[in-house]
Amino acid sequence: MVWRTLRTQPAAAAGGDGWRVDPAIAGGGVLTDHGWHVSYVVPRWVGAPPDAVSARLETRRHHRFAVEDTATVRLRFPDAVADIVLTWAAETRENQACVIGTAGRIDIEADTVVLRANGREERHRRPPALSDGSQHPDWFGPVADEFLARVLGRDPSHRNLDEAAVCIAVECGARESSRRDGAMLPLAARVEAAG
Repeated sequence: MVWRTLRTQPAAAAGGDGWRVDPAIAGGGVLTDHGWHVSYVVPRWVGAPPDAVSARLETRRHHRFAVEDTATVRLRFPDAVADIVLTWAAETRENQACVIGTAGRIDIEADTVVLRANGREERHRRPPALSDGSQHPDWFGPVADEFLARVLGRDPSHRNLDEAAVCIAVECGARESSRRDGAMLPLAARVEAAG
């Protein structure tokens, strides 16, 4: 699996640079900004949490910020690998994803999902493109409904908390891996303890 989130700069925040670039507010950096989404979407696609992570965090362009503007991450799963590039230092704004399996491949290209299998190709447009903006109002309703169901006791599962635990484990593991020169670090104990 390959995931690329390319941006030319961090998204603007009302009243200044905000949490994305201030490590004192929320950790900051492109890993915190975009890595959270990767950390719950990719495990859903794989069907399992990752068991290890390696990462390199660096500043390629935006040296005025006290956080990284580029993260290169590898998530290892029992039966899969995801290579991830997140950057605010790109020349263009776009999102790309590719999932290759035993039966074919799926590519996400802007607002189009491309399915390739058995020598055939199908294209399905699903606007808007993920890179169109930092807000996705079409996602908000289902997420809010799921949250309310959990708070009101209509959903006894801990899926949101389990996903959050995986996201935190991936981010913490990626930061530690980068401090260790990109070493592959196990996540199983962190993820299992969180679940």
